[in-house]
Amino acid sequence: MPYPAPDGTELIEHLGAGATFDVALVRLGGPPPSPTLGPTLGPTLGPTLGPTLGPTLGPTLGPTLGPTLGPTLGPTLVCKRLAPAALRAHAGRAAMVREAKALSLARHPALPALARVGADRHGPFLLESRREGASLRDVLDGWRGRGRPPPASLVVHVVRAAIETLAELHELEDAAGPLGFVHGDLGPDHVLLGPLGDIGLVDLGAARFRGMDPDLETADRGTVPFVAPEIARGESPPTARGDVYAMAATLVAFATGAPLTRAREPAAMLVEIGESGLRLDALAAAGALSPGQRRALARTLDRDPERRVESARALLDAFDAAAPRG
Repeated sequence: MPYPAPDGTELIEHLGAGATFDVALVRLGGPPPSPTLGPTLGPTLGPTLGPTLGPTLGPTLGPTLGPTLGPTLGPTLVCKRLAPAALRAHAGRAAMVREAKALSLARHPALPALARVGADRHGPFLLESRREGASLRDVLDGWRGRGRPPPASLVVHVVRAAIETLAELHELEDAAGPLGFVHGDLGPDHVLLGPLGDIGLVDLGAARFRGMDPDLETADRGTVPFVAPEIARGESPPTARGDVYAMAATLVAFATGAPLTRAREPAAMLVEIGESGLRLDALAAAGALSPGQRRALARTLDRDPERRVESARALLDAFDAAAPRG
């Protein structure tokens, strides 16, 4: 069956399905949204996503979100639906609500912009802007295809820009104070290098934020081997400090091109990162970074959360302080 593009859009390309989301590119156009979807989010999605959706999203997004943001987002949007296995699972529904709520709160150039939340006979969906760029995994693979690692100048730029972007997101505030934004699942597939050298973050199904309804808390454990050990073991929910660890692991993998664990299977990776930590021997030979910059990243990847760099801003300060002079 073809990917069901929501009313008011036309399918461009089905990008594929993961454990939680089934994703496609769509174009604005086609039949207008059906009036049967209702004027507000509570009646529209409440029965599908659970009783907390109305209070969680309705007052924030409002009934005019699409008309308000649509013209500024461009004609191509990303459509996210729940994969079949996630459609009736609480964890899947919670991931969709978290992504919608996080994008409605954390407005930043590094993140997609939320265009519309809706539901139809195929289930709930999100429409959000397409974040242009190539994943760090694809960038690294592209340079490998040329038979060489990424240039040192590119490595330094990506590492610094990614840390700075994460620091800005963690520090977002509104009139009520800090948003408490946490991405929750950083890795080389979710960190993008944009066409202007900017850094973008995508896939916020594991996000956390200030005032999140307890019903939306699920056992999100990130992606090994990038996730912090205590989160992977289920001892902690996603946290800002866990984001810093995951970003550092992602950037070390990008800078070195080397595997972070000897293990290859997720279960074995989890045991290895918990018992002996990540393999950082290749980091010592990463000539694009200064010795002090390499030490700052290594400290961020300590197995003990209390010994790690405490924030993305602190890591950025340490990285800049260790930059070569002249």
